[in-house]
Amino acid sequence: MQYGSLTSTQKTTFESKQKDSIRKPTFVLWIEGFGDTTDYVLSIDTEVGLESLRGRGKLNIGRAIIELNNENGSFYSNGLSMVNPCSRIKIWCGFSEFNIPIFSGLVYDLKPVGTRNTVVMNCRDYMGFFFDTVVKNSSNYTPKDILEELCSKIGVLSDITDIEENTVAYNEINIRNQKMISVIESICDSIFCVSFFDEEGIFRLFEREYSNMTDWEFNDDNISECTLLADTEIINDVIVEYRNGFYSRYFDQTSIDRYKLRTRHLNIPSLGYDFVSEKTFGNVEEPLNYIFEGFKFTSSENSSMIDTVHIRMKGSDAHGYISIKIYADNDGSPGNLLGISNLRASGRLGKEFAWEIFSFDIPIKISPLTDYWCVLDTSSIIDGTVYTQINNSQITAKHIYYNNSSWHTENNKHILHIISGNNYAFRLAKDIVHFHKSPHERIKIIAPSVPHLQLMDEVKVYIKKMELFGRYIIERRRHILTNQTYTTIDTLRKVR
Repeated sequence: MQYGSLTSTQKTTFESKQKDSIRKPTFVLWIEGFGDTTDYVLSIDTEVGLESLRGRGKLNIGRAIIELNNENGSFYSNGLSMVNPCSRIKIWCGFSEFNIPIFSGLVYDLKPVGTRNTVVMNCRDYMGFFFDTVVKNSSNYTPKDILEELCSKIGVLSDITDIEENTVAYNEINIRNQKMISVIESICDSIFCVSFFDEEGIFRLFEREYSNMTDWEFNDDNISECTLLADTEIINDVIVEYRNGFYSRYFDQTSIDRYKLRTRHLNIPSLGYDFVSEKTFGNVEEPLNYIFEGFKFTSSENSSMIDTVHIRMKGSDAHGYISIKIYADNDGSPGNLLGISNLRASGRLGKEFAWEIFSFDIPIKISPLTDYWCVLDTSSIIDGTVYTQINNSQITAKHIYYNNSSWHTENNKHILHIISGNNYAFRLAKDIVHFHKSPHERIKIIAPSVPHLQLMDEVKVYIKKMELFGRYIIERRRHILTNQTYTTIDTLRKVR
């Protein structure tokens, strides 16, 4: 698999060529219905990964962007693409006519580039099949049976070896009404396996173990350029990631002192995002004076669940934990408790207002256009003060607190919030990944290609000038090809 069909002699020659200081890259592009189209290629940019940067078990859709010469209308003519969607493609690359496969997949779309006689063909690997397809039902109950059934539904071949973990009856997840890729991620995570398509387009499943050691060593002498990824050059960086596109980061004081980071980062794109309620404008500072304090909200007309609540907050020497509780409305006061969020450490609140994220491991089912109460529970706060930001426009009985064994409402107060839910929200490591070890857990190697390394190989890194030491596995690889240059960009994650 690593070298395609090269013989042992050709492998030796290939490695010798790729290590030479002067190398002319070669590549081959095959498109279904066109055959060998290498002569039309202007550039190729591919990226393939067994795992995404979100971590263990989370699959990455590989992609290829290919720029082609369209001078004679071979690929795009009279406003129409000559290449059919879902046509298979395959790319090989290497040196001195010795090429290895680097990408297998399907054409997603093809478009002209401005007025130039060129087109750009966007491709995805076979895992993209699973991203597009929703599971309606399944009658199989072992991981192997489920995965083989999914492959049969989309018409791809599978070759899954029998191991104890994937042949035992499996009922940990409800696989109906989920995207196939989410089901595969859940299975891989639960049985500690990794899944991928090989270069022949066959679905494979292997038990995950990062002990495929290689003799290769990244060091000061053989690295053209080595950069640290922003995610992991920070000490004690806490990251929250959601499959529906939500992303947030928190930097502790050590990180701020060492790396001069002054703000938190928040990004909430609309992908897969189901709005429930929000109030985002207001700049009045309000301390939480009671251990139970919150606000009333009315769910939107398309609401069906809550799995995330964002509150504008800051802290002042606070210690202890905060959680969110969602209650049904009972005649203008909180009624039945519907769910409790994960805990947030108040000591990690910043000194300036920022959106703090509370999530629910089990999403709360709600009804549209219905009143509910969102209550902040600060009963575990030991000392210090927690503040929320509010809107003080003229409203009636939206704010509430609990005192002397009863609920009390206030007017002209509304805590700033964003409440959302998503059927496909899939969290990583129960929402939070803690990098509490050493910095530089993940690095990016930009090199003139080390093609014999595979994504599951464990390699030694010893770069003295950047203080990078240890054994790493390659999460993903990017190839950038033109007629003159061939560069790979490998992302490595530290494993020991």
